[in-house]
Amino acid sequence: MNTFFTFLIRFGVTALLVLPTIGSAGEMLNQSLAVEKNGVIYIDFPRGHIKVVGWDKAEVLVQGELDDTSKQLTFTNQQEKTLIKLDTEEKKYWGDASELTVFMPKTSLLRFKGIDTGFDVSKLTSDIEGKTISGDLTVSKSTGKITLSVVSGDVNIRQSSGLVKIQSVSGMVDFSGDFEQVLIKSMSGDVKADISGADKLALKSVSGDLKVTGLVKNNAQIKLTTVNGDISYRVDNGLNAKCELTSQFGGDIDNQLTTDLPTEASLHKKTLSFISGQGAGAITMNTVTGSITIKKMEDDNLTQ
Repeated sequence: MNTFFTFLIRFGVTALLVLPTIGSAGEMLNQSLAVEKNGVIYIDFPRGHIKVVGWDKAEVLVQGELDDTSKQLTFTNQQEKTLIKLDTEEKKYWGDASELTVFMPKTSLLRFKGIDTGFDVSKLTSDIEGKTISGDLTVSKSTGKITLSVVSGDVNIRQSSGLVKIQSVSGMVDFSGDFEQVLIKSMSGDVKADISGADKLALKSVSGDLKVTGLVKNNAQIKLTTVNGDISYRVDNGLNAKCELTSQFGGDIDNQLTTDLPTEASLHKKTLSFISGQGAGAITMNTVTGSITIKKMEDDNLTQ
C-alpha cells in the first residue's frame, strides 16, 4: 500500500472533487462520493472535532460546519483510496472549531491524523489507525486492529474487539472490550482498564497510575507495570489466576483479597505470590517507587 504522503502527492494532480476556498465562518457541508467498500479512507484535519460512523453503503458522506480558518477542503477518491483533507489559514483563531461527521463503509480501513483535533469513531469492522496532538480519541462498537497515538488528549476504547495498541502522553486512557491482544503505553497519565475481555494484555505507565478491574479469563496473560505510579486492582471473589506482585524501592503491597502476605528482600523490594481459585489465568504486577493494592469490589461498595 502506498504511504499517506505518496497518496497526497498523487491526488494533488488527479483530484476528482476539490471544494472551493471557504470564505466565511459557518460554511455548511453536505457532500458525498461513491467509493469501494473495502478501500481506505484518509482524514487529515488540523483542527476541530471529527465524528466517523461506519455504515453499509458504498459511499462516503461528509456533513458539518467549518470554522473561519478553513481555506480549502479536499474531498476526492481514486480507485480504493479516498481523501478528506482540510487546509487552514495560518492565523490565531478564537471561537468554535470545525464540526464534521463522516459516514464511511464500515468495512473500509480508516487512517486519520490531526493537531488540535478530536476524533470519535464508531461502527467500523476493519483496521483503524490514527494520531492527534491535542485532542481526545474515542473508538466504540468497532472491531479489527486499532492503533492510536495521542499527546495531551484522552483515549477511550469501549464495546470493541480485535487487537489494540495505544500510546498516550499526559492524558487518561479508559479501556474495555473483548480483545485478543492489548498493548497500552502511557506517560504522565493514568490508565483505567477493564481486563475481563482480554486474552493477552500489557499496561505500562511512567508517572501515572493503573486502575484495573475485571476477572482474568482462563489462559489469559495480564501484565501491569508502572514506574513512579501505583497499581490498583479491584476484583470480586471469582478471580481464578496465578498472581505475581513486585514492588521495588519503597512501595507497598496491600493484599485485601486473600490472607497471603508479601515478603521483603534487599533493596527495599517486596514480593507476593499466590493463587486465587484454580489459577487458570495469570496476572503479573510490577512497580518501581509505587504501591500495589488488590481489594474486593464489595469493599468499595461498603465505603460508598
